[in-house]
Amino acid sequence: MKIVFGEPTFAALQKAEKGEIRLGGCCILEDGPEYYCKDCENEWNKEQAVDAAYTRIEGIKATIGGFFDGHYIVEINLISRQVVWSFYGRGEDETIQKSIGPDTAKKLIEDLKMINLLNWKAKYIEPGILDGTNWSVEISRDGRKISKHGNIKFPDEWDAFCKIIRGITGKKFS
Repeated sequence: MKIVFGEPTFAALQKAEKGEIRLGGCCILEDGPEYYCKDCENEWNKEQAVDAAYTRIEGIKATIGGFFDGHYIVEINLISRQVVWSFYGRGEDETIQKSIGPDTAKKLIEDLKMINLLNWKAKYIEPGILDGTNWSVEISRDGRKISKHGNIKFPDEWDAFCKIIRGITGKKFS
C-alpha cells in the first residue's frame, strides 16, 4: 500500500483506518519509502519496487506477423536461459534455439525496464481495421501471465523492443 507523508486529512485518516494507506509521519525523507507491505511489513521506494517487479520476470513470449509476411515467435526463458526463435510463412519455416549467459539475461531485464515494458497498455488496437500486422507479448512473472497485444497499432517503444529481441536472438523480429 502507498505511504502518505505530511499532516493527514480526515479522508486520509479514514483510509488509514481501513488499511488502504499507511501514514508515514510529518517529515518527508529524500529517497524514503513510498510503499508498505501489510504481510511482511517491508517498506520500499518506487525505484526499488520497479527493480523488484522486473527481476521477477521469468520469461517472455513475443509474436508478430501478418497474413502475407509470415509470423515470428520468440520465447525467452530466463530461468533456464534458453531462447527459441521461429519464423513461419512463405514456405520458409525456420527455428533456432540457443542459450544465453547470466550477463545477457541481466542486460535483457535492464533493457526491458528502460522501455517500460510492464507499463505498456494491455491492448493497442486501431479502430475500424480488421486485418493487418498483429503482435503480442506475454510476460511470465510470479507464476502468472501478463499479456500485451495489438493490431496495426504499437506502443511507442515497439521499435526498441524489436531491437532488443534481435540482439538476444541474432535474428529478424519485426
